Amino acid sequence: MPNFEETYRVLRQPNAANVSALSAYRGAHGYAALEKVLREQTPEQVIQQVTAARLRGLGGAGRLTGEKWRIVRQSEDDQKYVICNAYDADNRSFAARTLLEQNPHQVIEGILLAAYAVGASEAYLFTRSFYTAGIAAVQKALQEALDATIVGRDILGTDFSCTINVLGVDAGFMGGEETVQMALIKGRRGMPEQRPPFPAQYGLWDKPTAINSVETLANVPTLVREGPEAFARVGSATTGGTKIVTVYSSPESTEPKVIEVPFGTPLRAILEQAGLTRSPQDIRAIVVGGAEGGALPPTLLDTPFDFDPIEEAGAIIGSGIIELLPITTCMVSWAMERSRYLSKESCGKCVPCRLGVKRITGLLEGIVSDLGVNGDLDVLDEFAGYVSNGSICGFGVQAPNSLKTAKRYWPEHFTMHIQELQCPTGTCVPVRSHRFVTKHVLP
Repeated sequence: MPNFEETYRVLRQPNAANVSALSAYRGAHGYAALEKVLREQTPEQVIQQVTAARLRGLGGAGRLTGEKWRIVRQSEDDQKYVICNAYDADNRSFAARTLLEQNPHQVIEGILLAAYAVGASEAYLFTRSFYTAGIAAVQKALQEALDATIVGRDILGTDFSCTINVLGVDAGFMGGEETVQMALIKGRRGMPEQRPPFPAQYGLWDKPTAINSVETLANVPTLVREGPEAFARVGSATTGGTKIVTVYSSPESTEPKVIEVPFGTPLRAILEQAGLTRSPQDIRAIVVGGAEGGALPPTLLDTPFDFDPIEEAGAIIGSGIIELLPITTCMVSWAMERSRYLSKESCGKCVPCRLGVKRITGLLEGIVSDLGVNGDLDVLDEFAGYVSNGSICGFGVQAPNSLKTAKRYWPEHFTMHIQELQCPTGTCVPVRSHRFVTKHVLP
């Protein structure tokens, strides 16, 4: 198993010194990358380094960061923006809040490097309003940076200027969507917008905007300081660097283990690093990707934690949440609970998501209550396709993942409920009732 602590780049290593203060951060080579870039490199050279390092968007989408920055840079518009997405749409993720609390100056340095690369003079750090400790840490760090001429006008004595605004909002799950964030920054109702055009071309106040997750931006100082080759040595062949992972021992757990792991690390090794060494016989599934993630059977514990292998298995990197489901879990009930939660979090703008997820929830409630028929399985597949293909934002695209993976890997749970009128684990409690009994002979 790899030594994970040696690859920590954005989280503070266990027992390491606190670097939230400017003096401590500078003592750990903080802002060296920014000073190097401002005095020795062009914006195009910065973008080339980010591209060569294979740094991808770590908020879930996985798009190459350098490609997004290049589109913004090449725009002829005089005004451009950078938005740091530190929202954590899935509130069980601890990635953004941990970064803001532990390493606020590295986040600030990453934002400034992005702004320099794309040609922006104003940036926004968008986070959840109840991350009070993280917001306080960032505001204190910004004041320190402002006093040291690291933020604001003529940064470090150069002609580069950039201001950073902090905005705390609580808009539920949808607050993590990039077009929702732009709408909220402008004081409008938080609703997703159709794309294209993408924010890199037509973003905040109709200007080119680079939106990156806080984790993505926090990696940039290390990347620039060490060089793209050294940065890419940690990670997989397609994705350079590491990912912050929030690991839960069970769905009921409230105290997760937050660790940083190199891309390409097998799921089994991640669980071992988090101190979860349960026997595969005690595990029903490992859920990867948070609320919109998918459930994988224990036979796939050796799957590399990387965008393509995880998506091929039916899950997503998503928020970086990994949780274990005990062997007593009925996967029909689990998919029902996930769908019920997501149906409430949907903004309701597009019909496939607003109605489709509710319809999936209703069908699963019927199956759990032993009211399902064989035809329900085909209808579930239809609605899963409608929701994924007809939604205008990533929320709807990923919403059916729990249903899809539950049916893919545990089809016997569905057929046992429908054909034998029994829960495979004996744990399901009916949520509906019906006076007609002839339903069981329907095809």
